[in-house]
Amino acid sequence: MRLCVYCGSPLVRGATDPGFRPAQSQPGDPLVGTTVGGRFRVEELVGQGGMGKVYRARHLALERTVVLKVLKAQLLEDPTLVGRFEREAKAASRLNHPNVIQVLDFGRMEDGTLYIVMEHVQGKDLRLILRDEWPLAEERLCNILAQVCSALSEAHANNVIHRDLKPENIMVEARRDQPDHVKVLDFGIAKILDSDTPGLTKSDVVCGTPQYMAPEQATGTALDERCDVYAVGVILYQMATGHLPFDGANSMEVLTRHVNEPPVPPRQRQDDAPISEAMERLILRTMEKDPLKRPQTAEQLREELLAVAELTRSRPVTPHAVAPAPPPVVLPPEKPRRAAGKRWMPLAAAAAALLAFGVFLKFWQPAVQPIAVAGVVAQTARDPLRALDLIAQSEKRQVAGDALAARDLLEQALLADPRNAEAHYRLGGLFRASNPRRARAEYEASRRLDPDRFGPDVEQILRELD
Repeated sequence: MRLCVYCGSPLVRGATDPGFRPAQSQPGDPLVGTTVGGRFRVEELVGQGGMGKVYRARHLALERTVVLKVLKAQLLEDPTLVGRFEREAKAASRLNHPNVIQVLDFGRMEDGTLYIVMEHVQGKDLRLILRDEWPLAEERLCNILAQVCSALSEAHANNVIHRDLKPENIMVEARRDQPDHVKVLDFGIAKILDSDTPGLTKSDVVCGTPQYMAPEQATGTALDERCDVYAVGVILYQMATGHLPFDGANSMEVLTRHVNEPPVPPRQRQDDAPISEAMERLILRTMEKDPLKRPQTAEQLREELLAVAELTRSRPVTPHAVAPAPPPVVLPPEKPRRAAGKRWMPLAAAAAALLAFGVFLKFWQPAVQPIAVAGVVAQTARDPLRALDLIAQSEKRQVAGDALAARDLLEQALLADPRNAEAHYRLGGLFRASNPRRARAEYEASRRLDPDRFGPDVEQILRELD
């Protein structure tokens, strides 16, 4: 059975299918169950954010599942913004590329609400691949990001800058002839959300995600396609090392570090990751503060990624290995001596020390826990104390109303300690309204890791999500 990547619902052709689940009205959301534009029947709310809401809908004439995005009401108050949305929706709809999400339709509802309809993509986003399959082979990583660059090149040629490129906006689906086929989402959407848009306050504006914003984007200066190139560099760094290059307690701290601090070289950040020298050089150059020092176009970056992949094929990259111990030196036996009574004591002491050390090694276990990565058990250092500190920081940010910062801190906590059940549980709560499928995965992880503490609550929550 094929499932929706957003909500996990069965994808079916009609009510005669035994897996069909009719859309049920959701409290407080009058759009569910209605037909938009005379063609798209809204079935379920699957996400919402600063820009608006995302629904799963059905194209009635084609019997095809689609994604419906609705711009929130506050963004409709400025006529300049409305005109801009319409122009850029048209521009996005003209992007015809196999790695770009297809825009099928856009328009206005009777109450003036703007909407855009896009194709539904199966698979999972790059953030989930990072979570479930890290470390990725360098050749595979190059192949995925080269397709992203190909999509960006098409967009830039049509004067469309993404401005909010991040792993969540990159879908990867398995096809018969291609195991990792990429679709880049949300072209032409983020561009309308400039901080200098008249009539909008900063709280109404989403101009990017701090962890992936270029320095010129963070400082509000003029942007061109090289800000998207920088974002690809950040994603490369994250996918290669398993860590973001810059994090912090809040968005402002993250942006400040993007502007002022050089990133830690990837091979130093994660010394056991399979990162070649060529990949490290490319990542650091793509993340240069000065746009003139980066690859100047997405196409140039794509070619350099393919060159790194070719180099990797000829010389496979392996994690830094510890050199094998040299063979023991065998000394010739000494001739027996009469005055050996005093000489055996140091030797016996050394033997006793070696024996004690062997017993210590047998019963001592380092603070390293095996974590399953893509079916292989890899050893990765855990930092439970840092995870607890990050969870406490996240709780404070959530109380203060900064859900985005709270979510980012919990993501960092899970990188520090993937087995922290509380971090999974709290992350499920933050995704519960906007991404039920992700929320379910986090809740199930918390129940699996600590069934006594979270089992009963998770059972109730999962019933509510069904």
